[in-house]
Amino acid sequence: LVGSEMCIRDRNKSDMLGISTGFPIYDEAIGGGLRRKCVDLIAARPKVGKSMFGDAVAMHVSKNLDIPVLVLDTEMSKEDHLNRMLANISGVEINTISSGKFADNELNLEKVEMAAKQLEEIPYHYVSIAGQPFENILSIMRKWIYQEVGFDENGRTNECLIIYDYLKLMTADSLASIQEFQALGFQITSLHNFCVEYDCACLSFVQLNRDGITRESTDVVSGSDRLIWLCTSFSIFKNKSDEEIAEDGPEIGNKKLVPIVARHGPALEDGDYINMAMNGGIAKITENKTRNELKKGGRNQQDEGFIVEDDDDEEVPFES
Repeated sequence: LVGSEMCIRDRNKSDMLGISTGFPIYDEAIGGGLRRKCVDLIAARPKVGKSMFGDAVAMHVSKNLDIPVLVLDTEMSKEDHLNRMLANISGVEINTISSGKFADNELNLEKVEMAAKQLEEIPYHYVSIAGQPFENILSIMRKWIYQEVGFDENGRTNECLIIYDYLKLMTADSLASIQEFQALGFQITSLHNFCVEYDCACLSFVQLNRDGITRESTDVVSGSDRLIWLCTSFSIFKNKSDEEIAEDGPEIGNKKLVPIVARHGPALEDGDYINMAMNGGIAKITENKTRNELKKGGRNQQDEGFIVEDDDDEEVPFES
């Protein structure tokens, strides 16, 4: 009863049942943002923009909502990732930042310095987990909850978000005694159980198999059906075809986000998708109208997200 009363009080405070991702149409499709005790899953082919999408959400939640975020990354370097984050906030191109040429221009120098100061002040934590056993990764998450997030007077975990980029086999040892689909099934099971135990929200990513290039359904995720069984929502993020870009208009976006299934939300109608515009030069991603809204002359609003590029991210470790 106490838990039910707390839930009712929380719902009365906000129309958003979970944590907003910064992409309102996506939030609505999955049932009101990223909810506690849930793992929301987004699948994409390599180099499409998983890391960009994750950083978009992470920066919105930590910078705009002031909610602690932990990004766990399996691939990128810390330097590359920080360059993207600085580009996100400053609007200065990533290559200009990474080459150091931003210092040649007084205005760019000021923008980057201000961006760096903002990064230091927001509750954003980045840890590289490349090559680590999954048990170690769970320990990192647990340590972060205790050291950086904390609990309220009722012992409930304070609002926070974990972003896992992305579910995959970390070492060859993972296959020593079990098959790949079993190892991925273990990961999503452990991640789901952690979110239930610590009452927190998680956004995770996974690779699409080759069928995902042309198809958009739950059977195009690589590795394991268990990934679909245990996630709260499953969406696909992918490049739009030339025909789709021509039909929707190039200004509407070069990517699409397709919520396929959602336990708490309506997802989208078959054939519909959310138009997403990605500018890799300054690592920016923007949510626009859905395909069906365009056909019906729907909303005129462009909902802006975050900035980042797509190679795969890196680390900004939290203080221990």
